[in-house]
Amino acid sequence: MKTWFTVSEGAEYAGVSRDTIYTACERRELRHARIGGRRSIRLKPAWIDEWLERHARVPHAWRSDSAAPTRSSVL
Repeated sequence: MKTWFTVSEGAEYAGVSRDTIYTACERRELRHARIGGRRSIRLKPAWIDEWLERHARVPHAWRSDSAAPTRSSVL
């Protein structure tokens, strides 16, 4: 596996669009390295994995906190 990905390669690896990668980098949600110009970004696969893990949705049945608010308690 490559050590560094371009934005296109990172997007393909993560299964998202290039725009999603650029947006995550702009919001500083996704760790990245800028090389030269504004759009010359490089990503490590581990950084993409960390970003995906932080944004993964956990199904309700898997949650360990049984005190999560229910719809009726929020209303």
